[in-house]
Amino acid sequence: MIYLLTVAAAVALVVLYKFLPTRKNFAIICAVLIVVFGVSAFVTNRQAQQEEISRAQREELQARQKIFGDWYASYQRDIDSLDRNWQTYHNIVDGLQTVDADSFNAQALQQRLHELEQESLDEQIKIYGLTAPQSLDEQSRAQVDEIIRKTKDYVDAQTRTISLSVGAAKSIAELEPLKLKLHDIMIRESPEGLFTAQEVAAIRAVLGD
Repeated sequence: MIYLLTVAAAVALVVLYKFLPTRKNFAIICAVLIVVFGVSAFVTNRQAQQEEISRAQREELQARQKIFGDWYASYQRDIDSLDRNWQTYHNIVDGLQTVDADSFNAQALQQRLHELEQESLDEQIKIYGLTAPQSLDEQSRAQVDEIIRKTKDYVDAQTRTISLSVGAAKSIAELEPLKLKLHDIMIRESPEGLFTAQEVAAIRAVLGD
């Protein structure tokens, strides 16, 4: 654009110099053209700089969106594992309520709960290893840290509930008292729901996702 303006101005000056009657008029026209050309060049250059900044900002924003998207996808896989463990725990405790003394196998119950406890401990280690991506902006990292904090509280309560149930299954031999104890542990110790939608929405708002 600037080059086109330069060529047009040069042609105009040649034409004006040839046909204008006085040099004074030519000088005035030259001054006007210089001002117009200068303003046009400034505006064009400013627009180019703004476009370059906007493009860089978009690229940076897209990079941050991908970083959070990858982190959140991995986080969701961990949450899915926690949900499966928790569903298995409920199935064990709820299923025990329909078992009678003749079909009750205390050793099998202890083994299932022990295996589930180990899986929950493994997931707890994963959750405690989570960190917010450092390449995110400070505000988004703070929201990710809050998600991690809530998830740690959740997995702690879940693991504690399962571990207490393992202890009860080992210490109580009779079926009916064991049913009551496991049900009591499940009701009393179960974690509250894991709600992170507010933090996720805040991150997506910052990232324009």
